[in-house]
Amino acid sequence: MTKSLVGMLLGFALLTQASATELKGNPEELRRFLHPTQNIVSLMGEAKETAYSDKAIINLIITTEEDKLADALQKNSEMRKLIISTLTSKGVKLENINTSKFSTSPQFGWFGKSPNSYEIVNRMAIAIFDEKQLVEIAKLSDAHEALELADTFYEHTKKKEYLLKVKKKALHDALKQKAFYEKSLGIKLITKNFRDSKIGFGATRGAGDLRQRVIVTGSRIQKEKGFSFESDAISDTHPQSFDEVEYHATIYVDFVVVINQ
Repeated sequence: MTKSLVGMLLGFALLTQASATELKGNPEELRRFLHPTQNIVSLMGEAKETAYSDKAIINLIITTEEDKLADALQKNSEMRKLIISTLTSKGVKLENINTSKFSTSPQFGWFGKSPNSYEIVNRMAIAIFDEKQLVEIAKLSDAHEALELADTFYEHTKKKEYLLKVKKKALHDALKQKAFYEKSLGIKLITKNFRDSKIGFGATRGAGDLRQRVIVTGSRIQKEKGFSFESDAISDTHPQSFDEVEYHATIYVDFVVVINQ
């Protein structure tokens, strides 16, 4: 390639660049120029559903004390067997009765290094599904001094089903609004994106008020006995209500607006 030909090509390139339309502006302005923003609207769909707890977990504390460790262990074991046999005969399934590992606690007197007695403490968590089974547990607790009804918390076993149910209802609510605007404004809305927001559940106001009343009453009783009141049933890690549970969902759906010609 000769020098004269190279010079001609360079000159042509410079001339073409100079004649092209000059684009000015910041990156966002240039992006809008090259990719015009579509008209986007966002519609919010909401839904609520109320259900009732259908499962209760009852915690029983079994405490036995004897002069000899073996006797205390044996007594505790026999008490647990009695509880299991009684409840299973009343319709509680064996797989719904769970026993924790026992703990020993030697009881020392004022003098001497040897313990005066041995205390065995065990906990049983019993899942029940009707009030009759609760009555049977209460009867056992009333009849045996070694048994103490520690606490109770409640669950709704169809939680996943109800969360899906409110999500579907919230989406349906957004789509109903879409149809309304399309018909009223003579436009077409094309789905572009959606976002879940505030999908969850909690106690209804009535159930929450009852729960708070039980907590306050329980705290007062325990303070009168001279020790602090702490229970998994009122912990923030167990948000279940005593009876009513409200499921809620909020979903945002983004649409591209197309003006009908």
